[in-house]
Amino acid sequence: MENIILWLIAGAVTGGLATLITHRRHPILLLNIIVGSVGAVVAGYLLPRVFHINTAGFSLLVSLGGGIFLLVVVNFFMREHTVNNAVIEGHWNQVRDKIHSRWTKITEEDADQINGNHDRLINLLVERYGMAKKEAEDQLQRYLRAVITRVS
Repeated sequence: MENIILWLIAGAVTGGLATLITHRRHPILLLNIIVGSVGAVVAGYLLPRVFHINTAGFSLLVSLGGGIFLLVVVNFFMREHTVNNAVIEGHWNQVRDKIHSRWTKITEEDADQINGNHDRLINLLVERYGMAKKEAEDQLQRYLRAVITRVS
């Protein structure tokens, strides 16, 4: 029982540090703590049983490694969406003027309401153009890659 508590603490610390290192927002902090803890518990429990490794004295190190590994995997898959949020918010003034030329059904009032919010922009594209959310995401990501490199 004491190992599980140690693993959970190690994972939570790993998740918190990952959030600080990557400069992410608070909702990501909770996710990182959860993911880090799950990775730590899985590594701490499975490694000795599956690979017959004696982790006595290294339990904390093993759990930290598991937490870090799982955080890297999860953050890799979340990276694209998170980067787009930051890109839209950080470059909104430059992107805003170009949005209307790409998607003419997005009005100035819409742009005021979007105000750099990734999800609002995606929802408007879905609503105005009748496209699937995945298609809207793909179009926006391709567009941002082209526009942001020009304005940076």
